Amino acid sequence: MKQETNTKNWDKMNNDERLDRLTSVLTRAGSDIKFRDRCLSSTEAAKKAVSEAGEIDFPPDFEVQFLTPEQRMKKLVLAVPDFIPPENGKAEVRNAEDYQTCSYFYWRT
Repeated sequence: MKQETNTKNWDKMNNDERLDRLTSVLTRAGSDIKFRDRCLSSTEAAKKAVSEAGEIDFPPDFEVQFLTPEQRMKKLVLAVPDFIPPENGKAEVRNAEDYQTCSYFYWRT
C-alpha cells in the first residue's frame, strides 16, 4: 500500500505555504538537538533535513544553510542589486536594508 505524502515542490508553493513549512522546520530545529545538529553539520545535511521535516522537494541547485547566532554576527550576505547605469553621472542610491538577505521578507503577503 502506497503511503500518502504532503511533499510539495518548492517552486510550486505559494509564499504562505513556504513560510508555514519553514516555521515547522525552525520549531523543530529549536527543540530537537539531533535535528539541530543535522541542520548545522553541512549545507547538504541542512537541505536534506529541511526537505524531510518540511516535506519540501527542492530543486537540485537549491542551497540551505543555517547559521548559529555567533555566526550571524560574523557573516554578511548581500543580494547584488540590479545593474542600472548612472543617469547624468549620478548612481541610483541602493539602501543597505533592501539588500541584506533573509529572503522570506519578499514572501510575506
